[in-house]
Amino acid sequence: MRILRNIVDFNKKTNELYYRFTDRPHYWKVYQGMVDEAVAPAKDVIHLGCGPLWFGKVATVPLDGKTIYAVDPDEQALARNPAPHHIRAFGDAIPLPDGCVDVIAADHLLEHVEKPEALMREAHRLLRPGGRFVFTAPNLLSYTGLATHLTPYWFHKLYVDLLRSNSSKTTKGDAYPTFFRMNTVWAVDRIAKETGFRVDKLSSGVDHPTYTVLFPGVHQAVMAMHLVLDKVEALAPFRITLTASLVRE
Repeated sequence: MRILRNIVDFNKKTNELYYRFTDRPHYWKVYQGMVDEAVAPAKDVIHLGCGPLWFGKVATVPLDGKTIYAVDPDEQALARNPAPHHIRAFGDAIPLPDGCVDVIAADHLLEHVEKPEALMREAHRLLRPGGRFVFTAPNLLSYTGLATHLTPYWFHKLYVDLLRSNSSKTTKGDAYPTFFRMNTVWAVDRIAKETGFRVDKLSSGVDHPTYTVLFPGVHQAVMAMHLVLDKVEALAPFRITLTASLVRE
């Protein structure tokens, strides 16, 4: 297992090469920018599907004086979240009154939602007019999205556990069932319009490979493919991530 760990560490080290050849910001920075823009003037925020992640690790603007609701159906994960307001609930049925928040932020959630239309209608109910639903999620039409969608759930769990056991650092996150019902640029546009939202910003992103770190040579070849995705604008609908800010109308 030590050999595998050394391979993982070496491949992660070579990820630095990717950022020498791209000017595109990492998708998380893009997401944080959209979140900050929405949250700065807001008073009340829902961090949807937050797990144990404190929203202060997502937003970089001051949160003093704002009400942050941490919402997640996983009781154990929610218990580790330092947010002062916890709500154990799924995204399509959140026990809060109509028009009570200004922003709903969701990172790496939409791919796990079987009925995104129901979630977005609930978001529309909860948001004040002009409020924003901001999210980042994997793109179904990327090679990683397709691979995830077409492989069984047990394999996802096995591979995540393997990555975790062979990493010199703690690997965050668990494998949850995926559906990818709102994970293309076209699905985002369609479902947003159907549920009363306007797409204000929609960005597709590429960053360094993550799922090939166990395979030397393959990892570097995939990194080269990522650079092609990054540079060729016609391939934008097939990049790795989707990040968007939707306005409640």
